[in-house]
Amino acid sequence: MAGQFVPIPDWFSWENQDGGIAVADIDGDGEPDVVVLMVDNPAGQNTGNYRIGTRLAADGTVSAWGPWLSVPDWWGWENQGAGLALADLSGSGRLDMVVLTVDHPERGNHGKYRIARDLAADGTVTGGWTPWLDIPDWYGWQNQGADICLTEIDGEHVLVVLTVDNPEGQNAGRFRLGKGLTADGAVTEWTAWLAIPDWWGWENQGAGVTAADLDGDGRPELIVFTVDHPAGGNAGLYTVGWGLDGTGHCVDGWSRWSHVPDWGFAQNQGAAVAVLPTAAALPELVVLAIDNPAGGNQGYLRVLDPDLDVAQGATLGAWRILDFGTEINPVHAALLHTGDVLFYAGSGNDPDREPTREFATRVWHYPRPGLSAPPLTVDLFCSAQAFLPDGRLLAAGGTEQYDPFFGLRDALLFDPATLAWNPLADMAFGRWYPSLAALPDGRVVATSGLDTDGFLAETPEMFDPATETWSQLPIPGPIPMFGHLVLLADGRLFYTGGQYGGNNGMHPSIWDPATGAVTVVNGLADPDSRNQSTSVLLPPAQDQTVMLIGGGGYDPHQPSPATADTRVADLSTAAPVYRPGPPLEFARMHVSAVVLPDRTVLVCGGAAMEEMGMMAPPHAELLDPATETWNPTAPQRVPRLYHSVALLTPDGKVVTAGSNPARKTEETRIEVFWPPYLFRGPRPDLRLDTENAGYGGTLTVTTTAAVREVSLLHPTTCTHSCDNSQRLIDLSFTGSGTLTVTLPANPALAPPGWYQMVVVDTDGVPSHGQWIQLS
Repeated sequence: MAGQFVPIPDWFSWENQDGGIAVADIDGDGEPDVVVLMVDNPAGQNTGNYRIGTRLAADGTVSAWGPWLSVPDWWGWENQGAGLALADLSGSGRLDMVVLTVDHPERGNHGKYRIARDLAADGTVTGGWTPWLDIPDWYGWQNQGADICLTEIDGEHVLVVLTVDNPEGQNAGRFRLGKGLTADGAVTEWTAWLAIPDWWGWENQGAGVTAADLDGDGRPELIVFTVDHPAGGNAGLYTVGWGLDGTGHCVDGWSRWSHVPDWGFAQNQGAAVAVLPTAAALPELVVLAIDNPAGGNQGYLRVLDPDLDVAQGATLGAWRILDFGTEINPVHAALLHTGDVLFYAGSGNDPDREPTREFATRVWHYPRPGLSAPPLTVDLFCSAQAFLPDGRLLAAGGTEQYDPFFGLRDALLFDPATLAWNPLADMAFGRWYPSLAALPDGRVVATSGLDTDGFLAETPEMFDPATETWSQLPIPGPIPMFGHLVLLADGRLFYTGGQYGGNNGMHPSIWDPATGAVTVVNGLADPDSRNQSTSVLLPPAQDQTVMLIGGGGYDPHQPSPATADTRVADLSTAAPVYRPGPPLEFARMHVSAVVLPDRTVLVCGGAAMEEMGMMAPPHAELLDPATETWNPTAPQRVPRLYHSVALLTPDGKVVTAGSNPARKTEETRIEVFWPPYLFRGPRPDLRLDTENAGYGGTLTVTTTAAVREVSLLHPTTCTHSCDNSQRLIDLSFTGSGTLTVTLPANPALAPPGWYQMVVVDTDGVPSHGQWIQLS
């Protein structure tokens, strides 16, 4: 339970300009002590003062407080932030104290720090003070809080510096690392300033940062605290950056902002945060709050149990935002067999983008921060994509003219080895909003899309990777734009009834590309309300069961409402029909579905009204296909609407990106879903004896798991709620520890190409995916 605010006795300041806090065993008795910093703002020069409280208890009280001591030669007449941190920087066995101040002269702020070496139990400094040292390239002309903490990364001391910038409008919190900090204050490398995603507050009245390994993986997490100052009373909030690494990024993302309950202050003049170690799995937080009522200030301590996303992770999973973005709005995304994630977009043909006319590609070398930008000279905006057996990605169609839209005849291959786009022979027809689907022999069908004259291209074409040529196929009917196509075990394609826009009068149907023959699948209620729905071949693929999820009406003149309806068809029967499936909790269109390695399905993003971001559902939903039940996830923070994507990564997470909250407003934040299985225990190990395998053969794998399932998962290619490629194939196996796994014999069940192999243990926890090429 959260404790109450406990006053720090003899708080003598009437006006403060921030403060700081650190917790450590200073006197060596095995109990935590606390050091509190106060920046006093009298007339004239400011002063920095600190004191030690011994034996900090879980209720925020201390056994005794030492006297206030001055930081000599304090820097600044007007400070806009301060902080302190403790660590044994010299290895002497005694703690050193690092003190931060932010000076506010007339021509831009700057941060300075100094170190008190060998702090005694009573707070006196026995090893002397270093001079004040500048933090280079300080961020902010106006700051509304700052702090520091100390941690270790790769065996060296690291100084973490937090600052809150106060420009016009929304504030911004940024941090950087000073790596290799020594007892004399020297730093071997400063990282760049990084923004803390979704900073909270237009007016902040204090901020804090601390570090601790919260999940036991050997890497520190950052806990960042801020005080928001809206009308009607302040609020204290904190967020966690998971997996801080030497680049300065929290590579596992940032959790949601959590409120400190019963904050109770209307005006604050500083805040800070520290960690109190406990015998429990998770430490407690210690918050310093400086109240600024009429008649004199008061500093308070409070200890509270943190509200962390790991606490409910095993049931709800967790959503975390990364501290870098996609740089472009990723209309299209694909997981490459190298582990990289390919994003590409457009439209450089939009007249509003002249004169840049960029045709944008980004490659994220997942999970490392940062992206590369291979050149692209064709506007693949609203093209279609499919993998070839060798792992190259075929992209066909795109935008020749923007609004009114005419389709491109172009086709290109993206090579994961060289990260380059390579042109192919043109198609016979232009295709804007087409569909691609891989066939059992490695060839790819292209259907639909608007032609170079703006009318629907009804004639399908076949791409042969052996000759890199296109040929025309019999017309099955006017398959809609971005029609959802699922390859069935008999080699035919199932148009599910899902698409972008209207259905052109096409019923859900099974289509034989060789002959053009079509078999209608009845039972789809309200077929005109499947615009920007999603379709998924439910796991395992052997069941041949397809679910059509959500969608909405299509009216080019006004937004259309979404539906929560789902439909299920068993395509293994002689005369398949759709039947009602379990309805979603929230109506969704612009919706994405991702098959997970534990054989659940994540449905995420979407809106209750076409292209209306303010009506986005608050959370995603997880389907258990075996019981046909939906369960909510933790809240999804970034609305994923039109032009958004979602894909499964080899480590079992789901990357979501993109969105157009308004037609030309682009979303570049990356939010990653950690499914519940990532909070249920250690991951099984998995090793393969080869990266290549043939149909119907066997291979030997070794694993630490008590195995429940072995599966192949085809990598994702997604755009506009459409992913024609993903599927999970069940694999039979024998043995324990060392398994003999039998691969599928039918290439229509598992088209040739690269797959992730995954084992799932009896607790439902999957291994990391290991890549294997099936041919």
